[in-house]
Amino acid sequence: MVSGGRFGVDEAIRCCHDCLSALSTAASAGIRHGDIRPENVICVRSGVRHRYFVLIGWGHAILEERDRPAMNLHFSSTYALQEGKLCSASDAESLVYLLYFSSGGIFPDLDSVEGALLWRENSWSRRLIQQKLGDVSTVLKAFADYVDSLCGTPYPMDYDIWLRRLRRNIHDEDHGKEIDTSG
Repeated sequence: MVSGGRFGVDEAIRCCHDCLSALSTAASAGIRHGDIRPENVICVRSGVRHRYFVLIGWGHAILEERDRPAMNLHFSSTYALQEGKLCSASDAESLVYLLYFSSGGIFPDLDSVEGALLWRENSWSRRLIQQKLGDVSTVLKAFADYVDSLCGTPYPMDYDIWLRRLRRNIHDEDHGKEIDTSG
């Protein structure tokens, strides 16, 4: 996904924007990804400077309430680990874990769902995830705070506002261009 193993500011913001754009398009059709992790994100380069991130692995996408998401102790959302289901913010929560990891955040060795849930609870309450993403970018910290406020609630994700905020922070040759996220 990333050469050298760690995102810089531009890669982290671009990855968040591009993955969130894909999630927004899918959510508008009632589809959730359910398995966001580094192996399911690829970086596509077009020319010398232009790159974008593509969310792959849609083969197990969640189409109906009875579908169960893939379980990953490091990247699955809290609700997926607790209930075996996804809520509105589940894919965004998994994206936050992916950004945290790809920006140099450290996951402990996790060998049980209980351990994974405890790590999430401690990390969010001590604001470790938000701090790490804040070291990369204030907009990513704000996004993590927003996702944290929605985790496990019935409230829908507001993709549009975050796509606009992230787009304003993308620093490359297409900065300022409108990106069609309508699908």
